[in-house]
Amino acid sequence: MVSVIRPDGAVHRAPPGAFGAITNAHHVKIGGPWDSTFEPIFNKPDNEMADFVQWLATLETAIQAPNRPMVERIAPQPLPEERATQLARITASLLARSPSIRASIKRTTEYYRQNFGLANPTAEKSLIAANQSGLYDAYCKRMMYGRWAILFSDELEVTAGDGFLHNFPASQDALNSGLKLVLPILPTATIIYMSPMQYPTEPRLVTLRLSANEVKQVNAITQVYASNFLFYRGDKPEVTEAFRCGEHRQFQYHGHDWLDPLLDDLSQYNRWGKDGAAGISSRRPYSESLEGNRWLDRLAGRDS
Repeated sequence: MVSVIRPDGAVHRAPPGAFGAITNAHHVKIGGPWDSTFEPIFNKPDNEMADFVQWLATLETAIQAPNRPMVERIAPQPLPEERATQLARITASLLARSPSIRASIKRTTEYYRQNFGLANPTAEKSLIAANQSGLYDAYCKRMMYGRWAILFSDELEVTAGDGFLHNFPASQDALNSGLKLVLPILPTATIIYMSPMQYPTEPRLVTLRLSANEVKQVNAITQVYASNFLFYRGDKPEVTEAFRCGEHRQFQYHGHDWLDPLLDDLSQYNRWGKDGAAGISSRRPYSESLEGNRWLDRLAGRDS
């Protein structure tokens, strides 16, 4: 059983299959022989989800206290090519189908339709689907490169939502370096994808066991990006003001003071660093980007 919380605080409990369905979301209905659907492209990631969850349970984590140096808490993991491909497929499929991506497509499409002077700028399901159809393949292809991390939690459960932090565009273009994604996939596991401009090629996958306070940080971030639904199994989250707004919000530049330094450590961890020992590079791609954006904002503020 899973519980869902709405922005007004109402709670509904039901089997997981009762949530998350959008009828005809992947049908493009133009009329006649031009009608199509891209629903079948998700069959493979959907069918391998159970196997994927079982594989997650085989991953090891370092048993270190949260106050230990991060290099001691991060554990490198083997990632065979077939598992890397599966991880990319499943993550890309959940991202491409996420309500936040659909909401982004809807906003952009309606903006241009309104500027074109259309009497009814509302984006119908078919129009959203047409813009959504190529995202899975584009995301999956991009995710074959980059660094993965799985964050495990046994002190406090992770909260999921109908939105999660990522800076992937709702487009097949501009899938460049600097991409990041934080996807709660189980009450005990969160997937992180990172693609900084520079990072050690090995290991391709690392794990980290979160403390209860760190899980609270992840859950608070999810509430900002969620809109209408928060999901939990046993540990009921305290609803924040960000989620009560009932819309997909985001941090400026998707930057976060706690998360970005963590992404730096996870992405720059090197199994064979200086003197052959594990280490973390001094490069700070995500936090430096965050500071750079703040500097630009201050500069723009002084000039205005």
